[in-house]
Amino acid sequence: MLGYGTSPIELMASDAMLRGEIFCEHFVYSASWIAGTATALAASATVEAQINITGDADFVIQELNLTSWSALAIPTIADLGVNEEAVMPDFLIMIVIAGSGRQIMNVAQPVANVCGSHQINMVPGRLPMPKLVQSSNAISCVLTNRTAVAPNRVDLSFIGFKVFYQGGNRQQIFHVL
Repeated sequence: MLGYGTSPIELMASDAMLRGEIFCEHFVYSASWIAGTATALAASATVEAQINITGDADFVIQELNLTSWSALAIPTIADLGVNEEAVMPDFLIMIVIAGSGRQIMNVAQPVANVCGSHQINMVPGRLPMPKLVQSSNAISCVLTNRTAVAPNRVDLSFIGFKVFYQGGNRQQIFHVL
């Protein structure tokens, strides 16, 4: 896995920022599944939440982290029983960059395979290759709860940085359309 700031996308952004072509700023986009709302994640349910990327800047995703809470405002975790170890909730996740229709995975994955959690294991879900998402785009996030218990709240955070263009453009800096 690449270390912080060593992926080609991060290196291109760093070089362009040093040349004054872009300005990068830390940012977090989140999707939430909250009890009592249209995105409530019921037991054995599959629910989609959308994240709208604003039109002011592109966004580079560096981490995916997930937290889940019970109705008692305590972390929702699966307990292995024998070793009393906390593990990620038993959810599946599917992520699609809606504007391009590009899925981030070919089938829904267990969240433990894709997301980190400071809540559960203090390990961030660092991506092996950060993902550039163009401005004015949407990210479709679908969670499937494979348990018989509905969480009170689930948050999926896309942690990274916004890219504000100041003389450069996406094509010349990142070599993409």
